[in-house]
Amino acid sequence: MTERPRLRDVAARAGVSPTTASHAFSGRRPVSPATKAAVLKAAFDLGFVMERDAGQRTVGLLLRPPEAIPGFASGSDAYTSVVGAVLVALLSAGFSVSSFLTLDDIGAQIGRLDAFVLLHPRRGDEVLRALIRRGIPTVTLDRDPDDEEFPWWISADHVANARTLLDHLLERGARHPALIVGSTQNTYLESIAGVYVEQMRARGLPVLVRELDPVRGREGGAAAAESLLRTPTPPDAFLTSSDVFAVGTIEAARARGLRVPEDVLVANMMDSVIAERAVVPITAMKANMQVWASQLTRLLERRLSSAAPLTSHLRLEFDLVERASTGRPAPGARPAS
Repeated sequence: MTERPRLRDVAARAGVSPTTASHAFSGRRPVSPATKAAVLKAAFDLGFVMERDAGQRTVGLLLRPPEAIPGFASGSDAYTSVVGAVLVALLSAGFSVSSFLTLDDIGAQIGRLDAFVLLHPRRGDEVLRALIRRGIPTVTLDRDPDDEEFPWWISADHVANARTLLDHLLERGARHPALIVGSTQNTYLESIAGVYVEQMRARGLPVLVRELDPVRGREGGAAAAESLLRTPTPPDAFLTSSDVFAVGTIEAARARGLRVPEDVLVANMMDSVIAERAVVPITAMKANMQVWASQLTRLLERRLSSAAPLTSHLRLEFDLVERASTGRPAPGARPAS
């Protein structure tokens, strides 16, 4: 096993004395910004973590997908629910938490952190690979679709959840369902798209897909729905990956004089307050965020205890919450007496 880097290794790489390197971390003596930056970069390159008193544990929380941040003010609250639940679970377990968006952000703090939690890694995620390369304890919510070897992750069962929601639309009479999905390459979005395409082809139905940059939010969802409704075989149902895409879809349908759910069905993959309070409340899959977050925190504690990885990965199934957007009776169903 490679010996863990020490403070003197960091100092040598940064070209300073061990005392100066120590002050760069502790702040007990003034160190120039350039020297501090050099020390912290050296620590990041080497994977060095400053030793702490027992019981002090600090974790970096990598916020993903990063495109959710710029659209926060008008964006999906499903994302903030995930982040909030994970943050509270980590704090409840006694961790101090610092949040980051990019690898550069991490580089300025690496020596002060014991481990990392990465949310929704992208395909070939450069942050995850950098952390693994440096031997820094890391766990993820969802897996990198390109990395079959990394074992420290839990996930929702996105495939099962997408099938449940698509089956619900078909049971409610959809004959030409369309998909509006975010373009980020991660397990969540790729699973939804994969299930949709597979099911449409298996049933001999047209594949009607629009991929959107998630930053486009509600307006993007409306534009995508409008373009699909202008096709020769317009969809009679929409499955969306974002609650704001779903809200935009309803707006586009109503602008064309279509009624939801009588003429068009709409359903979203992740439940949220936005979905619940939409002008036509939206059917969605509801996650127990507390269970998700607590399991991720337990995985982190296992990772830090040097225990072996789990042999199977937790994949949570969500619950279908039916609302007015798919309230059309199933074909052949008898009216309530």
